[in-house]
Amino acid sequence: MPLDYITPDEMSELERGASEYGLGVKELMENAGRGVAEFVLSRYGPGKRVCVVCGGGNNGGDGMVAARHLSARCTVDVILLARPGKIRSEEARENWEALAGTKAKLHVAEDAESLRENSGVLAGAEVIVIAIFGTGVKGGVVREPYATAISMINGSRVGKVAIDLPSGIDPATGAASRPAVKADVTVALHLPKIGLKGREEFTGEVVVVPIGIRAF
Repeated sequence: MPLDYITPDEMSELERGASEYGLGVKELMENAGRGVAEFVLSRYGPGKRVCVVCGGGNNGGDGMVAARHLSARCTVDVILLARPGKIRSEEARENWEALAGTKAKLHVAEDAESLRENSGVLAGAEVIVIAIFGTGVKGGVVREPYATAISMINGSRVGKVAIDLPSGIDPATGAASRPAVKADVTVALHLPKIGLKGREEFTGEVVVVPIGIRAF
């Protein structure tokens, strides 16, 4: 079936409306991460070595939730590309802290050098879940350590799953930053953003998971 697409502004409006029936950022993040984890388990199976690469924003928070759920059935490593104190939202910060109570192994790589020190974590993964950032990059050039992380991810031959959109792709226009993630699967939350249309080089297969938002 052909996919329906949504603009970032339309999605933001739906998210604001969701708060009226009890779905705030925390609940949407939980639903998103759980949906991604369920997809990874259904596509690749339990027992896999999964590396979740997270930025410090809400896209990263989605990845942290996915890691928490996956850690019950997989061997999970989480790489945070920022200092924990630099996590930008309360909801994402709470989900980072919640990982301490799971079996997931946590790694902080706030610069390219520390990321390279953790290269074995990525190299040892059987599945990589990408949750670095959910919008385009100003000027189209990705700064460190994100650029190194994306290059390392793109160089891997294992399954690569992007949360909501491949990091580095503008959700409105589809413009690609340098570098941008090239995923095997993009798990779109609620509906894929319009910028993903025709960008299969970066998105790979696009699948949709519901996160509880009602369409009116």
